[in-house]
Amino acid sequence: MSEVKFERILVAIADPAAPSSKAVRRAGALAHKTGASVEFLNAIPSVVSSGIAHVESERFTRFEVQENHRLLERTANRLRREEIIVNTHVETGYPAHEAILRHVRLTKPDLLIVEARKHNVFARLLLTQTDFELIRRCPIPLLIVKGGAAWRRPRILAALDPFHTNDKPRELDTEIVAAAQAVAALVDGSVHAAHCYRPPMRLIAGMKIDAKVVAAIPAQERAYKAAVRRQFYEDLGRYGIAKNRGHLRGGDPAIELPAVARTVRAGLVVMGAVSRSGLRRVFIGNTAEQVLDSLRCDVLIVKPPNRQ
Repeated sequence: MSEVKFERILVAIADPAAPSSKAVRRAGALAHKTGASVEFLNAIPSVVSSGIAHVESERFTRFEVQENHRLLERTANRLRREEIIVNTHVETGYPAHEAILRHVRLTKPDLLIVEARKHNVFARLLLTQTDFELIRRCPIPLLIVKGGAAWRRPRILAALDPFHTNDKPRELDTEIVAAAQAVAALVDGSVHAAHCYRPPMRLIAGMKIDAKVVAAIPAQERAYKAAVRRQFYEDLGRYGIAKNRGHLRGGDPAIELPAVARTVRAGLVVMGAVSRSGLRRVFIGNTAEQVLDSLRCDVLIVKPPNRQ
């Protein structure tokens, strides 16, 4: 199990002019608990142009860098008054996630924090394409801040996959639990675990067409559920999580995991992301995207050790 530490925290701030930031508050609270230093990063998309337009865009970018750095310093001073070490940096690049990832590789922080923002007329907190690119490619733990309330003895929900579907390595569940327990120790929280699995299906021959997918027969379904339950609770024992803090749900994970998080009133959900062989990219499918967008609380994304 890798040691989880938060000694250097990087906060990517999309809008330095915003009057308040949940990501900044979360970083400040963690810094108080750990003694970590904090860095605020604002990534400005650079403009590709030529001729006179290039000169003007360069001039505007320089002005924007100076102004955003001033705004970052204003926010940093609030944390410095609380005796937290804070640095600020403005990075240019296109797209923004590339600038953020470049800074992560250069400075090697222990944790990257970003904030989910409201994007539509219904004011839902949804993730941007930048967020999903960071989920796919960020080599360090990524904390996506959605909830505004402070963590006070929070319930932390570790999303496990005992059967390691989609080529997930066993070490990933270990890293998820280690991260959940590390945060819980810092904020006096409790660790819960959830596994949401799809019902078993079987193939039958179609009428001179393709095979058809149908629900498994009752005996197969009972055996499958028993195997899932047995493995899930064996894993809880191995990780030192009490059975009454285990939550096993059958159904669509995109629906069931957010439902479990709401039921236990989780302040944080810890999830894993894995790389695909050859591509070295993290696979984020429709289900994972729906889960991430549906969760109302903060989400911590971790990767398997040495597989970023």
